[in-house]
Amino acid sequence: MIIKKFSKSVHIEGMELLLRRLHVDHPLYEKVRKDIHAASAGDFGEEIILKEIEQLRLPYDIHIYHKLLLRSESAFELDILLITPFGAIILEVKNIVGELAFQENPSQIIQRKENGEINKYPCPATQLNDYKYQLFQFFNDHNIPIPVDGAVIFASRKSFVSTSTNKAKILYKNEIRPYLRKIQIQKQLLTAEEMERIRRIILRKNDPFTYFPLTKHFSINPNELIKGVECPKCKFIGMKKIKHTWECPKCKRKDQTAYRGAIATYLLLYKDSITNKECRDFLKLNNRHEANRILTNSDLIKVGNTRSAFYRMKPFNQS
Repeated sequence: MIIKKFSKSVHIEGMELLLRRLHVDHPLYEKVRKDIHAASAGDFGEEIILKEIEQLRLPYDIHIYHKLLLRSESAFELDILLITPFGAIILEVKNIVGELAFQENPSQIIQRKENGEINKYPCPATQLNDYKYQLFQFFNDHNIPIPVDGAVIFASRKSFVSTSTNKAKILYKNEIRPYLRKIQIQKQLLTAEEMERIRRIILRKNDPFTYFPLTKHFSINPNELIKGVECPKCKFIGMKKIKHTWECPKCKRKDQTAYRGAIATYLLLYKDSITNKECRDFLKLNNRHEANRILTNSDLIKVGNTRSAFYRMKPFNQS
């Protein structure tokens, strides 16, 4: 049973918005572009593994969660969490291609691509063991005495582990099914009612972490971003406000609600609130009343009722 389904990381969308607002010669342009690529690859790998699990026909119930952020000693994010009648299983998913070698002292994983490029990453086995410990403590804090197991899973067929590690179970995608089938030989610890109780606790305690505003996360001066309303068709930034609508001077597209994307972009990139003056500045408007109408129709939370009022975005988990 899928409890928390796959969802694309909201940070990817935010970084894509940021990249389009940066000049190509900005010193952090390439870093943002690479971060988008890495995050997209991670999402793609997790989606592949989730689909593999969803196709399983196991003789026991299983609760599937994608992307949880829980707190114990500190905040910890789980790629995939499975709750079974036999305990909890964390799947740490990596979508890294090429030859992969686990190394110790310090713990890391070395990637060697076909073109000879070499990269190093934090050891996923060490990450997994930390998450297992923290999840065990989280369960103890909520009077849930169950074991926590887990595995590192490489999602790509182009991954080749040349040097493994004894720190954790290391699996390829095609090994997930036999791995999950094996656990049914263990003693059943949870009833359906107890799994439902765990579901309620996890969903209540899940607290998605965000890096917004992204200018602060990347240490970018907001004044260095390109201002204006982005055309939803050709992506040109600088649509003009004309009577009752917005028009793109490049492709001539007209769109009455194009401003909504710009407001969301401001809140993701600049800060978590926006005033009438900031709205006028970012959307390049001269009319205070027009800015007020736009903010009122942008599905935001208004704080205050005077000229100093400002607007906030609704929480990501609020419908």
